[in-house]
Amino acid sequence: MILSVLASLSACSLWPGYENDKRDNARPLPGEEAQAQPVDPNLERPDVGIKQIKSQDYEVGGYAGIIVFDRNHTSGLYGVRAAYHKSENFFVEGNYAFASTVGYNQARNLLGGSDGADIKYKSFGFSAGYNLIPGDLYVSRGYTVPFVIYGIGGFGFAKFEDDSHTSYSLGAGLKMMPTDWLAIRFELRDQAWSAYGIDHNAEFTFGLAGYF
Repeated sequence: MILSVLASLSACSLWPGYENDKRDNARPLPGEEAQAQPVDPNLERPDVGIKQIKSQDYEVGGYAGIIVFDRNHTSGLYGVRAAYHKSENFFVEGNYAFASTVGYNQARNLLGGSDGADIKYKSFGFSAGYNLIPGDLYVSRGYTVPFVIYGIGGFGFAKFEDDSHTSYSLGAGLKMMPTDWLAIRFELRDQAWSAYGIDHNAEFTFGLAGYF
């Protein structure tokens, strides 16, 4: 009897479909079921909505800040500007600005002995800028704020009452675009001219501008 049982078990193991039936009916070990499923390489990626600063756009806005005359006297500065973006990196700009009243002592130093109590300062000029370092600030999931660090320089005129002088400027700034049509700008410039010992005058400004 024992020999007949062993013979029947050996015959079952030699049967062609026996191993397949055994594998099909066997319970998979932990991890085997996950490995059997192929990994789909075409995963859906979230759209973070990165915006680009458009080329060939016009930019118009205003700004305010301070100007430090001859590294000595500080006055409030207010102005407007308009720019044309020829490409994604290059733009040209024109601006007009005026400063709050320059006091008697500073005006006397600036203009060489003027006895006026108040002197008005105005300036206008033309500049060319180049976007140096672009990037994106990730505010939240699906929303970014593009920004760019740019260099800018140009020439113009500085005017104290009726006394005008050619001026030159050089600086850098940070521009942020929270929307497709709005720009926020922080800028530092050195306004330089040679008149009565005036050499360098630093400008710190904050501005808003619209694109169209």
